[in-house]
Amino acid sequence: MIGEINPILRRRKLASELRRLREDLGINGVQVSRALHWSTSKLSRVETGQVAPSVKDVAKLLKHYQAEENSGLLLELAGNHTAKAWWEPYSDVLSETALEYIGLEDGARKIKAWNNNVLPGLLQTRPYATELARLYRAVELATPTQIERRTRARMRRQQLLTDDRLTYTAVVEEAALRRRFGEADVATMREQLRHLLKLSDLPNITIHVLLLEQAHPIDLSSFVHLEFPSMPLLGPISADVVYTEDYPALELIESEERVYRYFLLFDLLREAALDEEASRDRIASLAGL
Repeated sequence: MIGEINPILRRRKLASELRRLREDLGINGVQVSRALHWSTSKLSRVETGQVAPSVKDVAKLLKHYQAEENSGLLLELAGNHTAKAWWEPYSDVLSETALEYIGLEDGARKIKAWNNNVLPGLLQTRPYATELARLYRAVELATPTQIERRTRARMRRQQLLTDDRLTYTAVVEEAALRRRFGEADVATMREQLRHLLKLSDLPNITIHVLLLEQAHPIDLSSFVHLEFPSMPLLGPISADVVYTEDYPALELIESEERVYRYFLLFDLLREAALDEEASRDRIASLAGL
């Protein structure tokens, strides 16, 4: 049994396995499409994870590839239709890339975040997140209802932090701890900093602070690195993914070489930052504790 996997990860894993089976046979997509009387675009959408194929279509592909090993798992994966993902109703206020990222984040088992400007979304209080959402009114039409829905989605994402199967590590620039946005006052920031301390008490959450007064190892914008669990016999659900956000551009990076560079960069930043205990002391000091 493969267990429950959210729709985005299920679609991605199935796509990568079907693509691997074709490539192992040394045949191209045009040959397969002709043999099955499919359009090449249909096979391409399946293999790139743009669409979730039906069990019937997966069975046709497996038969054509003469793939008996793990075929039962792949058919189960195709038919493993869980309930509608919680983030899908927010498609009216979040972009496709943002929704895809939330699905990936939801299924990750290790999250590493570097933030040099704002605090990580998973660690934000509602007042802090609301002020950030309001700022976008300067560059786009965002109604109070849309702002509330975006904030609500961010708060809902944070539920995954209570899953002790997840390991979350953040390296935060001290400037992000000090910076206020919009109408956020001293009380709002004090509440936010105390929230960070409370979260850092959880055994699966680690927060490191990179001090302003120290020499920084590299000039690098915020990013999140995601690692995923493995499935029996089929291996990792997904290769590692990096997410970057520089308004208005949101990017999911999946190139193995680029992702590995971010992996190395995160280690560089973490080594330069304060250790966990010293970071807590710095946050507590800024919070007036």
